[in-house]
Amino acid sequence: MSYYSLIRIKCDEDKCISCGKCLKVCPMEVEVNKNARSRKNATECILCQKCTKACPTKALSV
Repeated sequence: MSYYSLIRIKCDEDKCISCGKCLKVCPMEVEVNKNARSRKNATECILCQKCTKACPTKALSV
């Protein structure tokens, strides 16, 4: 159901520097640095927010 969820991790692509730190800490291997619903494993996000804490530019938010 997370595909249809209103609560999701969003990426401000203007702030993102593509460092990959968010991808390394994600336990579900979700490409959180892309906002498309077709992103890899998008439906597997468990909203642990490890990616938001690891982002050095604060480009990710809920």
